[in-house]
Amino acid sequence: MLSKKKASLLFDIDNTLVDRNAAFHAYMQNFISRNQAALAEEDMSQVHAEMMALDCHGRKDRKLFCHEVLQSFPGLPYTVESLWEDHMSLPVFVSPDKVLNEMLERLSADYQLMILSNGSANMQRRKLHQAGLADYFEHIFISAEVGCAKPDHRLFSHVLSHCRHTSVVMIGDDYINDMQPAMSMHLKTVFINPENETVAIRPDFELSSIHQLEEALACMI
Repeated sequence: MLSKKKASLLFDIDNTLVDRNAAFHAYMQNFISRNQAALAEEDMSQVHAEMMALDCHGRKDRKLFCHEVLQSFPGLPYTVESLWEDHMSLPVFVSPDKVLNEMLERLSADYQLMILSNGSANMQRRKLHQAGLADYFEHIFISAEVGCAKPDHRLFSHVLSHCRHTSVVMIGDDYINDMQPAMSMHLKTVFINPENETVAIRPDFELSSIHQLEEALACMI
């Protein structure tokens, strides 16, 4: 039996629900501060800028990221494994967003809210907990737990089997991983696009901030 709620909303986590870029920026400041001795001959602002660039908004494979950091800064006292272990502290630097939390509280009355995210289950669930978001979502699907990752249609199909409404909206910041597969499966799409990225096929809505979502949904549903 279909729900009386308006639609099922599928949310990405990083740089959609959680300002992952800001958290990584804060983490890197802390990391550089803790490793000043090993980086003594480096320009710290350049170190920070290069690590941010290597990170690619968190979309790069984490082992590859750690490997590239150690190649760029061989004086750091880490292995790929120990650097990844250090990186696992990233959720501590996530800041709650009161305005977002209040919006999700309102949306949960009218929509089925679900998470659809790539990444490590431990890392992603800790980010949600740190941001105070986990309780708003009926289901949380993370690629590491499901066994396949966006943009694989199998992950989307698995999530769709739990939707209680025929109208489904994918909300995310990654055009390749979030928007393209959702559009190819004929879902409605909301692209969180603060940098005004140019895309080949326009999603249903493009927003500069997740805070604009309620207005977009009012036009879509």
